[in-house]
Amino acid sequence: MVESKYNYYITDDDDKCVICLNGISRKIFSVEIKTFTFLKQLFTDEELQKEEPEIVKWLVNMCFLVNDNKSETDYLLKLNRENATSGLYHLVINPTQDCIFRCWYCYETHLQSRMDGNVIENIKKLIVKTLDREDISQFMLGWFGGEPLMYFDEIVYPLSRFAKHEAESRGKKFFCTMTTNGFLLSENLIKQCKEFDLNSLQITLDGDEKNHNKTRNRNGEPSFQKILDNCINYCSYSVDNRLVLRINYTDRIIKTDFSEVLENIPADLRPQIEVQFKRVWQTYDIKKEKTPEGLLQNMEKLRNKNFKLAYHLDMNFVRGCLCYADRKNYANINFDGKVYRCTAMDYNAANSLGYLDNEGNIIWNDGKIRGMEDKAYYEDTKCMDCNLLPVCGGPCFMRKYQSITQNKDFCVKDKLDSDISVFVKQYYRTVQKNKSII
Repeated sequence: MVESKYNYYITDDDDKCVICLNGISRKIFSVEIKTFTFLKQLFTDEELQKEEPEIVKWLVNMCFLVNDNKSETDYLLKLNRENATSGLYHLVINPTQDCIFRCWYCYETHLQSRMDGNVIENIKKLIVKTLDREDISQFMLGWFGGEPLMYFDEIVYPLSRFAKHEAESRGKKFFCTMTTNGFLLSENLIKQCKEFDLNSLQITLDGDEKNHNKTRNRNGEPSFQKILDNCINYCSYSVDNRLVLRINYTDRIIKTDFSEVLENIPADLRPQIEVQFKRVWQTYDIKKEKTPEGLLQNMEKLRNKNFKLAYHLDMNFVRGCLCYADRKNYANINFDGKVYRCTAMDYNAANSLGYLDNEGNIIWNDGKIRGMEDKAYYEDTKCMDCNLLPVCGGPCFMRKYQSITQNKDFCVKDKLDSDISVFVKQYYRTVQKNKSII
């Protein structure tokens, strides 16, 4: 037996124990340094392995010891292929590129725009054709923009109900999600969302009330309290409603105590809310320290306040595709009928990868995506030799596309606010809290 390529060993904060994690099995435990020294010897000493069969069996079951390292990478490739061609079809629709705010960091141009009736009818044809496919068993409809709630009554509501009806009439599962700024999320809209199972939202805050209102206001009208109230109303309406509350931060904003900022959210609703911290992308190159002061402290405080806190920041366990845009059964249709894949790139002609025709077919530009879907994006790259692959996932569609078309390096780990040590410690604490520690 040989040591897994994807074992991670991090000394705990008190320097008394070593946390051991395997990226394939997600199994984690901690041992005293003396015991860890023995384990490291066991990993490479076949004679010692024969003397300790029970310990070896334990380590094999948790994938810390394996027959060979190639089989591990092959396993990750297999999961990627299966996930990329699963029975789930994910369709993201942008009713508009317009928005009621003009956040300084947004990559979109926010054209005054609205999807017309012809594109809507073509999308309906696409939905019907997709649901008639025998290989599709689940349909996920996502709403993006711009701000999708600007055209809730005209586009989001009727098209969502249509998709839900068509899916369920064929005995196929239907899911609905939305990324919104939350400002227009009225109580009446929340009730209507229940009709088509829109029970997963992502809403963003730009810091505390003062900083948020500087960035996000409508002609001077503050938005922080209204958005927060709408988040509370959404979660209060149904226990099934789940909310990702994304907090955009800079080195200055992250020093804010967000446990105080979110104090007014009722305690019984907090388990429905997952708080995610995300650095404003324009500040990666000017940040002053690897992990900014306040980031980990905020995560710990909010976790103690019973919010759902992801253990991951820049890394996560990857089982299959890194991003929904990496799947073959996925498309992002803009208001004008042009088709994209990545929702984190500007919606311009250069980034458009196809269009939706009048028969409800997506006509992909083969010249732009040729070779992109034949295999995992990290295959035949330096990622195959990197031991971070199970918690990094390699390049997403956007980074792979940029590496091909613009000759950019897709590896960004040097710019991230966290590394493997932060990830392992955060995951260890989460497992401890859930009382599932080995």
